[in-house]
Order: sequence, then structure tokens, then C-alpha cells
Amino acid sequence: MISKRRLITRLTIRLELYINLIVLPLAVYYGTIAGRYEGEKLSLLIVSAIIAGSLATLFGASVRVWKLSRILSELENPEGDYAAVKLRLLSYPRIESIVIILRWVFGLLCCYLIMMTVMPLSWQETLPAFFILILCIPINSVISYSTTEHLLAPVLMDERIKGIYLPRYMYKLFSVSLRTVFIVVSILIIPLITLGHFLFISHIQSMRFTDLSFHVFIILFLSLAAIFVTVYESNAGIRSGLMMTVRNLAELEKGNLHVEPIPLLTKGEIGVISQYVNILAHSLRNSEEMFSKAFRSSPVGIVIWKIDGGYFLNVNESFTKISGYSRSDVVNSTIREVGLFRARDDYERMINVLVGQGKIRGFDTELCTRSGEIRMVTISAEVIMLWDEPCMIATIEDITEKKILEREILSIGERERQKIGQDLHDDLGPHLIGIEVMSELLKKKIEKGLVPSASEVEKIRFLIEKAIQKTRRLSRGLCPVFLADHGLESLLQETALNVQEVHGITCTFRYDRSILVDDISVSTHIYYIVHEAIHNAIRHGRADRIGIELSYDGGMVTLTISDNGGGMENREHTQGMGLKIMNFRANMIGADLAIDSVPGGGTTVTLSFRHEARSEEGQWDTAEGRS
Repeated sequence: MISKRRLITRLTIRLELYINLIVLPLAVYYGTIAGRYEGEKLSLLIVSAIIAGSLATLFGASVRVWKLSRILSELENPEGDYAAVKLRLLSYPRIESIVIILRWVFGLLCCYLIMMTVMPLSWQETLPAFFILILCIPINSVISYSTTEHLLAPVLMDERIKGIYLPRYMYKLFSVSLRTVFIVVSILIIPLITLGHFLFISHIQSMRFTDLSFHVFIILFLSLAAIFVTVYESNAGIRSGLMMTVRNLAELEKGNLHVEPIPLLTKGEIGVISQYVNILAHSLRNSEEMFSKAFRSSPVGIVIWKIDGGYFLNVNESFTKISGYSRSDVVNSTIREVGLFRARDDYERMINVLVGQGKIRGFDTELCTRSGEIRMVTISAEVIMLWDEPCMIATIEDITEKKILEREILSIGERERQKIGQDLHDDLGPHLIGIEVMSELLKKKIEKGLVPSASEVEKIRFLIEKAIQKTRRLSRGLCPVFLADHGLESLLQETALNVQEVHGITCTFRYDRSILVDDISVSTHIYYIVHEAIHNAIRHGRADRIGIELSYDGGMVTLTISDNGGGMENREHTQGMGLKIMNFRANMIGADLAIDSVPGGGTTVTLSFRHEARSEEGQWDTAEGRS
């Protein structure tokens, strides 16, 4: 950062040079000619002007040092309010401009008081003082404002305050149009006042044209110098801010969002625009960061490619896992070169739908991975414009496992139906036929007036009872959760009893409250998850003791199936179809499934899901734990 002393010194030297070498000589020369000062009066005017100018310079420099030192001292304070410092720096050029006006009023008063003390002046000799005020104050005020604004730019570019955003309501806008009006008026006043006053003088007094032309030339020369300084300084501050704004906009257009913030150098429209460009860049960076993180972390594959030609522009990590291709393998390559789609017509058909409708949802197709494996995917995409070219952004979800699981579940259902049909044909059907035959024989005996024996009736009753049991067993295959209306614990209790009867092992069930599950599909999925866990424990773990526990706490139902079997030998066993189906069923009901297995130490399957538990009477259950 520029030092405080150096900044104040530069600003003082520059302003005083402009005032004392351009504007003040212009005023003195104009006053000399307009007031017709000659001889002793001219010498007195010059001496008084020097004294008054020195006093005015001392006054202006003192105010500048006092005011700027206070502002810059706050900037050097590590705990200072940098936003307030920035606002005061932006407002300081106006203070300098006001000080200039006071200086001219103070200087002219001193000058004419000195002259009138030494010798009296006529009204014609005093009149130029008022014209000098009108002539010099506007141009000097604009010069001081623009120069101060220009020289304070390095301070406003300091890293401590550069990026601080000042809302528009915190400062009064000094618009470019208003600034231009001040500059034009201050410039036009010089020739208008000069020529108008000279014409007035030439009208009431005799003055030769050649003398007037020479004086006009000198005054216009000094005026042009003042005008040049005014234009240069007023444009310097605007130009630097405008160039930085244009540069940042060019970088943003190229896609470079990490641009340096533009400091607020002026309170005009250029400064406001620069701050809006900063806000735009910040918003774009946030948007780009949000998209990048979503792009990278998405569990589904995301691809961006050009519609014309099918060139890959970008892919995320999930896509590389699905396809087996790395990012460098596909970026800048075409769909055909990579050979991603198993059926090339699928890609053309997808593009035609996308171009016609602007989007596509749930387009199922098959992709060829790098290893040659075929993966079933579903694609959703939309058209986007990148660099004025139509492109598409697509999400690719691998549904291979899902399709396999769906087919497996359908296959399980079909096998169950075939088994039930076979049981009906081979077991229950002949059993019912036997009952029908015995009933027919009993009927004929009764028709002949013979009394059937009790043993015959008992045998028919026994066969009917067996048929009822067979029917119940078959109905359990068709709807295994018919007991769910009596609570989930009834279903699990019967499952435990059935395991003990069929497999001859210990299977216990414990619960702490009755839980009703109204949705039959949820109960069905829970039943099959428990059934699969028990099946795996007996078949693969060789367990002889299984425990089922149902608990409810804070709206969370936890179902645990643990065994004392051999556990799972390695992680490959967790990828079996049975466990995949268990996970699939858990996802279907919005539950979390966790499997904890230690080789030789048994396996624990935990299913947890949120549920508003109710008692059998339909009220909130407050019963004590039971087992």
C-alpha cells in the first residue's frame, strides 16, 4: 500500500501546481486586464495575490493533511471499520472540491482587503473579483475533484478494502451525466466570461483590437491548459475503473470465473457497474462451484456432449465407474469412436427425441463398457447451449442390478406359484378327492338305511382337518403376512415357531411392544427379509441358535436377526443374490439394512425404519416391554 505521507505529498503537489501554475495565473492575468491595473496598482495586485495565494495554499494543505491523515490512520488499524474507511475515501474528493471553493473565496477576500488597505479601488477595478470567482471556481473545483479521485485509486485498490462491497444505498451517486455537465459548464464559462467582460470593457472604454486579441490569446492559452488538465484528470479515474471492468467481462466471457474483484474507484455509474460485475462474477463462481460439486459427487453418471458430432465435453466419476472409461479416454472423442451404445440406432433415436422435445426422460438402453460388458441404463437429458453450440447434459443411471433383482423377484414369485400349483395337484387335490370318495360311500350307506360307524365319520373329519392345515400352508405361500392385522410380532412369532418345528433348532423371538403395519406390501417385504436372513443362517452359517428381536424407540422400529453360525468368510459372500434382494426389499420400504458378520462369530442382520407405531386397539401403545 502507498504510504500516508507519500499520498498526501503527491496530492498536495499536484493540486497546488494546477492551481498556482495554471488557474491562479489565469485569474491574475484576467484581473490585470479586466481591472486595467497598471504601474503601482499592478505591483500591488501581484504582491497581494502571492500573499493571498500562499495563505489559501496553507489553509487547503492543512485541511487536507488533517482529514486524510485521520482516514488513513483508521485504515492502518487492524481492527478498523474498513467499510467506513472505504466510504470516507470515496467521499473525500467532494471535501477537496468544497475546500477549493472556500480557498478561492478566502484568497480573493484577502487579496482585495490588502489592496484596499493600501489604496482605494473603483467599482470597475473591484468588479473583476466577482468575475474571477465565477471564472475559476468551477474549473478548479472539477480539477480538484477529479485529481483527488484519481490519486486515491491506489488506496482503494488496497487488499484490505478492495473486496469490501458497499451497497448502493450507502453513498450518493455522482453520475457520469452530472459529471459531464460540470466539466462542460466549467470549460464554457472561461471563454464566455472572458470575452463577455472584454466586450463590456471595450464598449465603455477605448481599447485597441490588437491589444484585445493578444490578451485573449494569452487567456485562452491558459484556459486551454486548464481545460486539458480537467479532461485528463476527470477521464483518468473513469478510465482505470472502466478498463478493469472491460477486462473482467472479457475473462468472464472466456469462462474464467476466478477474476480479481474490481475496486470501487468512483461513485459514478462506472463504479456501480464494476461492483455489479463483481457480484456477477461471485454469483457465477458460486453457481459453478455448486454445479461442479453436484457434477462430481452425483451417484449417477453425468455426461455433457455436443449434439452435432456427439463429441464428449465432460464426464463425472460415476460415469467412469459405469462405463469403465476414464475421462481422458472419452473427452474430445465421439460417441461412435468410443462405441458406447450397444445399438447405434438407440443414440440416433434418443437425439431425435431430444432435438424435437428439448428433453428426454427415462430412455432405457444398453451400453458397452470398456471391458465389453453390457450394462442396462436409463438416460434423462436436456438441451443446453455452450459457447453458442447446442449440447446436451445427460444423467445415466445404471439399472443392471435393479433389472436383475426385479427378474429374480418375479422368478421367485413364479417358482412359488408353480410350487403351490404342484402342491395342489399332487397333495391337496388327491387328499380332497379321497374325502369326496369316502363321503360318497357314506352317502350310499345312509341311502340304504345303514347307520355309518363312528370311526368312518371320524376318519372323514380327520381328513378334512388335514385338508384345512394343507390349505393354510398353501395360503401362507400365497400371502405370508395374513397375521399382520394382529401386529408385526404375531408374524415374527409364528416364523420363529415354524423354524423350530421344521429345522429343529432354537429360534427365539422377543419384542417390547405391539406394532401394527397397515401396508401389506411393507409387511411382505419385512417377512421375506427375515425369511432370507434365517435361510442364510441355517444354510450357509450352519447356525443352531437364532434370535429375532423387535424394538421401538422414538419412532424408529429396529428388527434384529442374529445367529451363532460360522459367519461370512469374505466380502464376496455379501454380494450374493439373496443379500442383494434383501437390500432391494429394504430400499423398497425405505428401510436401512445393515449386516455385521465375523468369520466364526455369527452374523447379525439389522433392519431399521421409521414407523408411527400403534397398539392393536389403534391407540398409541404405552405398554411395558414383554417377551
